[in-house]
Amino acid sequence: MFLKKLTGRNFVTIDYDKNGISQTVKGRVYYLNLREQMLSLKDEQQNSFSIRLSGIRKVY
Repeated sequence: MFLKKLTGRNFVTIDYDKNGISQTVKGRVYYLNLREQMLSLKDEQQNSFSIRLSGIRKVY
């Protein structure tokens, strides 16, 4: 339920693992695909990132 609240207009910072490497990205969530377990967001420069929900370590 709280994942849908992330799709608002606020910026969020997400710490996640991708291929065993810890990464951090800050942006707005613009798409949440629960079927494929993916979260898509855009940063301030409109770069797009797709993150697997299982790789997310922290959201703030």
